[in-house]
Amino acid sequence: MTVLLFLIVLGSLIIVHELGHFFAARLARVQVLEFGVGMPPRAFGFTRGGTTYSLNFLPFGGFVRMLGEEDPSAPASFAGKSAWQRLFILGAGSAMNAVLPIVLLTVVFMTPQPVPVTDVTVLSVAPGSPAEQAGVEAGDLIRDADGRRIDNSSDLLMAINLRLGADTAWTVERRGRLVALRIPDVRVDPPEGQGAVGIFLTDARLTVASVASGSMAAQSGLLPNDLLLSVGERRVLNEDSPQIALIAVVQESPAEPIEVRVLRGGAIVTLELPPDEEAFDGLAVTAYAEETRSMGPLAAFRASFVQIGEILLLFRNEVSRWIAGASSIQVAGPIGIAQMTGDVAESGISPLILWTALLSINLAIINLIPFPALDGGRIAFVLVEIARGGRRLAPEKERFVHAAGFALLIAAIVMISVNDIQRLFA
Repeated sequence: MTVLLFLIVLGSLIIVHELGHFFAARLARVQVLEFGVGMPPRAFGFTRGGTTYSLNFLPFGGFVRMLGEEDPSAPASFAGKSAWQRLFILGAGSAMNAVLPIVLLTVVFMTPQPVPVTDVTVLSVAPGSPAEQAGVEAGDLIRDADGRRIDNSSDLLMAINLRLGADTAWTVERRGRLVALRIPDVRVDPPEGQGAVGIFLTDARLTVASVASGSMAAQSGLLPNDLLLSVGERRVLNEDSPQIALIAVVQESPAEPIEVRVLRGGAIVTLELPPDEEAFDGLAVTAYAEETRSMGPLAAFRASFVQIGEILLLFRNEVSRWIAGASSIQVAGPIGIAQMTGDVAESGISPLILWTALLSINLAIINLIPFPALDGGRIAFVLVEIARGGRRLAPEKERFVHAAGFALLIAAIVMISVNDIQRLFA
């Protein structure tokens, strides 16, 4: 199933990419000899309007074969068109891969989605960290970051990662009032275990509704309106979590008192319960419900551009982390991407669509890299031609460069795929 999903996703992206080249060639009045999905040998195909449409056995890649790609003598040849027309045709594939995420993200944002709404609670602040310098305190509830509403810890982590190397402005709720804070210089390479701003947090979702008089929970000091944060070292996020966590902690340490942390009046309070699986009997809790949200078409369309901008910014920030040595470069080949596609698909159709959009953006960027055999490499040759006043490099030299580049790409894909296989069986 994973392989099939991967082939569907990859095939869709390739078809969209090659359609960009195909329609651009048609607009430029270049004769398209073949539109191929996959790489030869050919499985089957048919010819219509002078163009052969083929499906090929190797499921990676695709191509648009045009008349006279190196010979400008034919009137409808690719090489016979102006440099600007050839740039238009070569760049159209990546342009289509850049447009596709806008469509996909707009659809996702228009589709009702469940959003977990929690109290993102600061458990502790690392000494000397940007958060400590800004005055963040344990027990603060983070409500807003740089104008972004914070509904859960994933929202906050996204907001932080978008601001690496810069300041970030937060609004926190502290003992019932809102406090504006500015966290300076979000760290690209923080000390191990501290994170970019130096806070440790949790998604608090459970409020104590009532405690039966005389129960172990009441005797231990639990009160109505306490916000449950953790049982032992385990976070509690839904109505079943406290009991599940309690049983697990008791089984792990049957003779040790159980530490329960709660948020009470803006301060974190640590209580001790007896190591008894019935310690929560008589305790009633209420959970924050998931909210279902969607956008209208225009708002979703605008949000898609914002999302793409944030994806590009996250990519830039990750490159900064590579340069700073804060993270290692992670690359995946077809096998690794297939595995990730299967993992994402298990979360539902919307995450799979978002993943497809991300892959499409990556495909657009990678294809524009000025490396031989890629669209960007071919674009580079046309730009050199323009810089030389219209004088082209010899076709045989360009052909050799692209052939060498293609061989290097295949070798790189094989090496990365070997690493993917080793990771799978590690």
